[in-house]
Amino acid sequence: MNPGALQIEMSEESDQGKYECVATNSDGTRYSTPANLYVRVRRVPPRFSIPPADSEIMPGGNINITCVAVGSPMPYVKWMLGAEDLTPEDDMPIGRNVLELTDVRQSNNYTCVAMSTLGVIEAVAQIIVKALPKAPGNPVVTERTATSITLTWDSGNPEPVSYYIIQHRAKGSEDPYKEIDGIATTRYSVGGLSPYSHYDFRVAAVNTIGQGPSSEVVEARTAEQAPSSPPRQVRGRMLSTTTAIIHWDEPEEPNGQVVGYRVYYTSDNTLLVNQWEKQMVRSANFITIQSLTPNKTYYIRVMAFTSVGDGPLSQDLQIIAKTGVPSQPSDFKGEAKSETSIQLSWVAPPQGGPDNQITGYELVYRRADDTEEVR
Repeated sequence: MNPGALQIEMSEESDQGKYECVATNSDGTRYSTPANLYVRVRRVPPRFSIPPADSEIMPGGNINITCVAVGSPMPYVKWMLGAEDLTPEDDMPIGRNVLELTDVRQSNNYTCVAMSTLGVIEAVAQIIVKALPKAPGNPVVTERTATSITLTWDSGNPEPVSYYIIQHRAKGSEDPYKEIDGIATTRYSVGGLSPYSHYDFRVAAVNTIGQGPSSEVVEARTAEQAPSSPPRQVRGRMLSTTTAIIHWDEPEEPNGQVVGYRVYYTSDNTLLVNQWEKQMVRSANFITIQSLTPNKTYYIRVMAFTSVGDGPLSQDLQIIAKTGVPSQPSDFKGEAKSETSIQLSWVAPPQGGPDNQITGYELVYRRADDTEEVR
């Protein structure tokens, strides 16, 4: 340093003031004219260089929230929850503060406060305890066809969900539910169902955590459709040479409530079916056809119908209008007349007219201790 020069390194605000140079020798002391020193301090208001970030955690989870602020002078940093100070006043760090949260059960907003002589700033971190979504409201059937059911439901969740899952299966089935996922709205039409069939439906919501519980099960039945198969086991027999009785079973796939049957018959199978004789049957699965021509072959077909439409016709049943085997005699009795004779009696079965007269009887007997029959 040159004589008579003063150098101040790393000046501080306390170095500010009035300075004088003093010269002293054997003759005395002499003061210079005073010089005033002003120290210009760099002053920057506080700002966040790393603001606190929002986070989502599972119930009971742990999380650290970091907050960093800078300025000149460097600010103090503290955490608050509402009006409550989470950082002790006598332990307030400068510039950086990490809030450690453990076993978090409730969503809250945490405020980071940075303060200096030049101001106070705040930043909020939202900590959301993200649980599984709640069960949606019970689905409601709004539309139905023979092969589909349209459902609507309430979300049941105040927070948005990622998507919904519809689960369905035939009512009474022990099979696992079939699932349709990725449903973004609260309305959906489930297709590929069987006509006039009962199904169980339920809905579940999915968020970023996972799938929540399902709604209550709702039962719905698809609408009717015309039968897709003909009546089964169509069969018949002659009651006389002019009268036949025809029986059948319900179609394997009725697709609804069968309200009746149409029975077509003809002795000329070259005709179109709509030119055959036709009779309608309701509330029964048999019919008696009269006024047939003896010794002719008749072709018979049966169709089932629902309130929606007609099903397919059965295959031809051929029946010949001629006398069949008589039914069993009734009131069969025996009376011993002697040691070697028994008188038998019975009531003849009904006879269906001159073409169905009984021509004779066959008697079969055997001894009580014998297995061989005699005719």
